[in-house]
Amino acid sequence: MAHGSNLCAQHVAGASWYGNGLDAGSYLAAVRAETDALPRSCSQDDHIVRHGYGVGFGQWFFFYDLAPALAFSRSARMSLDCRGIGVYQAVHELRFCHRHNTDERVLHLAGPSITTTDEDQVAHLKRFVQGVKERPWSAAWHSPTGYITDYNNGRPVQTKRRSLPL
Repeated sequence: MAHGSNLCAQHVAGASWYGNGLDAGSYLAAVRAETDALPRSCSQDDHIVRHGYGVGFGQWFFFYDLAPALAFSRSARMSLDCRGIGVYQAVHELRFCHRHNTDERVLHLAGPSITTTDEDQVAHLKRFVQGVKERPWSAAWHSPTGYITDYNNGRPVQTKRRSLPL
């Protein structure tokens, strides 16, 4: 692997757009990018690029889907400790660095903060709650299917029970 392809060679360690902390995601950096210049998705042994959303309020957090990102940001806004928050289109890039013998992560953030109408935000929050209702045992986000899942003998199983209405 060429030295120039290491994330540590491409980005200044500790650089963070808006000055948010990098500890929560163990990021090398959180950088501003133009939407059309975001890295393309890829999944290789030593390089993984995922598209989603970044939420910043003192720290940076990455989510695959807008529904959990907005639910997280909405909850954060209710805290007395939150003085500002933003939700942005983002790319989570993970690459193994042979020089440091470790995985390095960079969060690429694009565009202005995503704003939603109250009606849109309620729709995203309902989608989030439905996803949690369907898979309450799961720590990972799964888009709602309309059916409750169960955890049976170590495997998720979709039941015939409908998850709607909320």
